Amino acid sequence: RTFAHTDPKEFERAARVVKDAKHILIHAKNASASIGQLLFFRLRRLGLNVSLVPSGGSEVLEGIAHAGKGDLVITFGFEKLSEESRMILSCAKVAGYQTMAFSSRLHAPAGERADISLYVYRGREEEYHSMTAAASVADALVLAVSEQLEEASAKSLIRIQKLKEAYRKKEL
Repeated sequence: RTFAHTDPKEFERAARVVKDAKHILIHAKNASASIGQLLFFRLRRLGLNVSLVPSGGSEVLEGIAHAGKGDLVITFGFEKLSEESRMILSCAKVAGYQTMAFSSRLHAPAGERADISLYVYRGREEEYHSMTAAASVADALVLAVSEQLEEASAKSLIRIQKLKEAYRKKEL
């Protein structure tokens, strides 16, 4: 179902927005925290400027306080949008950053819409809500970003590999 409701052009646009962002901030809490960490880890390895936003309360505002034009804040809101995600989306209008949401809703109500929405099917309301599709979409997004970065992503990964090798040989 995730694949059936994914618009390839919108997905490529999402990858382009990630690639072009000056700073990527990721807000993920509860079940989505693991997917947020995965996205953070993979995008950072590509050499992108990425950071994690604290998961709750007023610390979220402190985490996004310096986000502005050219930045991207990624959040997760599956069945419903958390209060923190609402703050992130409402602050975007004033601060000027773009927003992206991983969501299991095909049509979010006005005021709860991110600039880019990546649909993730997690199961019906009474079923187990798997994070498998969310992890797959996050990984596919990173691959698409990597393809768009071309040589830059390869250089970043080679740099990391060389540092690890030097450390292993006790050269660092």
